[in-house]
Amino acid sequence: MKIKLTQKEQFTCHAAALTLALKNENYNKAGYWTIPQDKNLHEWLANDAEAIGSEWVVAKYFGLNFDPFMQKGKRIADVGKGLEIKWTSYASGQLIIYEYDRPTDVAVLVTGKSPDYYIAGWIPVAMAQKPRYRHTKQPTWWVTQLNLQPIENLRKSNYAHTI
Repeated sequence: MKIKLTQKEQFTCHAAALTLALKNENYNKAGYWTIPQDKNLHEWLANDAEAIGSEWVVAKYFGLNFDPFMQKGKRIADVGKGLEIKWTSYASGQLIIYEYDRPTDVAVLVTGKSPDYYIAGWIPVAMAQKPRYRHTKQPTWWVTQLNLQPIENLRKSNYAHTI
């Protein structure tokens, strides 16, 4: 499912990424919001803007309100009542679940780069945290797109309450 952001929405994603970084008290604390060694600050903020964009396209798909400036952390869902949005720029990328992701949420994989995003599919976080998806070298679970449900099925599923 391809969804496009407008130029204004793209600018807003960048503004939100910068605003959220500046407001985060933990931004410079050791081990928190660490910028990966292969990226500089600008690349890292652009990555955050892309992630915000991926959340926005899922909200657009479901017709939900979305505030890109809202600091959610892992306290509340990225979108809706229980949607955890995972983004990768790689078209064939995998959905990666972390130990701190909430097992009651549904994870949605979005791929692509602004302005063109693709909703690849979804899986309940609890189902993604099964041994078959466990990464052998890190504390994460990697789910291939073949193992995701089409986004069109979410509204009709037992997990529709997460929208």
